[in-house]
Amino acid sequence: MMVYYPSRDDPESVELSYEDIKCLDPESYLSSPIINFYIQYLRRLLSPVERPKGDYHFFNTYFYNKLEDAVSYRADKACFEKLRRWWKGVNIFQKSYIFIPVHGDMHWSLVIICIPAKEDESGPIVLHLDSLGIHDSSSIFDVIERFLKVEWNYINQISPRPDLPISERIWRHLSRRIEKKKIKVPQQKNEYDCGLFVLYFMERFIKETPERLRKKDLAMFDRKWFRPEDASGLRKRIRDLLLEVFRGGKIEDEQTESTSSSSFSEDD
Repeated sequence: MMVYYPSRDDPESVELSYEDIKCLDPESYLSSPIINFYIQYLRRLLSPVERPKGDYHFFNTYFYNKLEDAVSYRADKACFEKLRRWWKGVNIFQKSYIFIPVHGDMHWSLVIICIPAKEDESGPIVLHLDSLGIHDSSSIFDVIERFLKVEWNYINQISPRPDLPISERIWRHLSRRIEKKKIKVPQQKNEYDCGLFVLYFMERFIKETPERLRKKDLAMFDRKWFRPEDASGLRKRIRDLLLEVFRGGKIEDEQTESTSSSSFSEDD
């Protein structure tokens, strides 16, 4: 049995089989379809007033490895132009936040690119969140920095003075104003919950961060940001949501019934 979330017609539809539910069993690693399903669920829960979808861009789990190849030193210009289909029609520098899951060595971590407010007079801030500290932040930052620089050059070729939420002074020298921060975050207590932590990082970040991140806001992150068991508890929640999808239910309806029952509940 196959289902498509949110629908088969959606360009960002996630294809799921009943077999995918098995990776939500205890002590199992999350698969890409499950992670991409919950990313789409979070995206659809964004409030059009408080948290407009347009402020965020979510790349799926397959993007980072493609990006790594496209911005490698051996890649040519055509490789990056082909990759740009992944965000066709979207100027990523107009977003507040860009989420990129990273997979390698049987582990998941998360990159968040933050585009600060114009009045903050700072360039993009790239955050790396890793619940085991396995991934090499410096190599990941190198990939993301090259991504931003190549895209910056591309946009400048199209429009020398693009309409962006970045000050003109910062934009002119953006390639030298990219900051990278390895963030201290709660650590998982086992080897298999990394996918759950990546999703919970996204969920809490969306819930708690301001419209545009400022450097002072980085103080919200530390090892006590949330209880590790709260992230691990996503396993049951995602399983329940997915079972409802297979039953043909509309899982987003819970948001309209009560804000306390949604993923962005203050009780989480």
